[in-house]
Amino acid sequence: MPPDVTLCITPRERFSCAVASLEDIIRNTSTGYALVYIDAKSPASIARELKQLCTEHGFTYVRHDHYLAPNQARNMALEHCTTRYAVFADNDLFVTQGWLEGLLDCARSTGAWAVSPVILEGGTTPQVIHMAGGELSEHRSDGYNAVHQSHRYMLHALRTVRSELVREAVGMFEFHCVLLDRQAFAETCFLDEAFLSHHEHLDLAREIRLAGGQVFFEPTSVVRYDNASPFQPCDREFFELRWCLEWTESSLEHARRKWHLAPGDAGLERAARWTEKHRRLFESTQKAWSARVLPIVVRRALRRWVQNIKSKPASARP
Repeated sequence: MPPDVTLCITPRERFSCAVASLEDIIRNTSTGYALVYIDAKSPASIARELKQLCTEHGFTYVRHDHYLAPNQARNMALEHCTTRYAVFADNDLFVTQGWLEGLLDCARSTGAWAVSPVILEGGTTPQVIHMAGGELSEHRSDGYNAVHQSHRYMLHALRTVRSELVREAVGMFEFHCVLLDRQAFAETCFLDEAFLSHHEHLDLAREIRLAGGQVFFEPTSVVRYDNASPFQPCDREFFELRWCLEWTESSLEHARRKWHLAPGDAGLERAARWTEKHRRLFESTQKAWSARVLPIVVRRALRRWVQNIKSKPASARP
């Protein structure tokens, strides 16, 4: 049988992880699948390796000699996608055995329009959650909409919360990795290329909700995006474009107009502050990821332990 899922891999913010990421996806993905790789101006040595891997495995490799914004690259990948399901994955993604089967099973069993896995961040150990499904809410106040998002279990150790993770409907996903049912929403939702650097995931999640679809979280599918490996000199030009002030301001203003948000919307201001901080990631990755993140993980684990102790009847406490 021909595959009914296509992996669409596109650049996120760097190229130095790209070959290792693709090799990892090939090694840990057993379900029959097609793959489209969009390469946008990666260095020549990396491009050669990516093209060779794609050729060896019968994948579609598309090379552009200019940088692309994320939704531009994803729309280009969709032009080569003929399967019902498409999985978008960034080029710094690493996966675990069974990740794709879990996403597909969830989509087929629930009819979800989008399925998000457990997304870890950082290095291979310890396993630290970036997002285990996301919440997205919207309300109207003083004639404007207000959109709120949150990452569930962010910077918690996976082993401390794994028992709490269940398949369920959630509000949103991120494009680190997400499965989409193209058949369900192809005529009602689209990837808006005016979002150059920000909020393209929120826009699609919002469109899915408004069209009557659902986003699901699948706990058996576990992936990781690498924000721990040090950036290399070849990454700098694209990284600085990806998070530049012009792209950021244009994206946030587009969100404000499209979603009918208030001038000075608090969520957009938080996004602008996050971007300003994220621009320093290039230099901060030269410091060990564990030193940057583990103190936060430990504090959250201790806080959960204290909360669990307090929630127990006095007779059950140690």
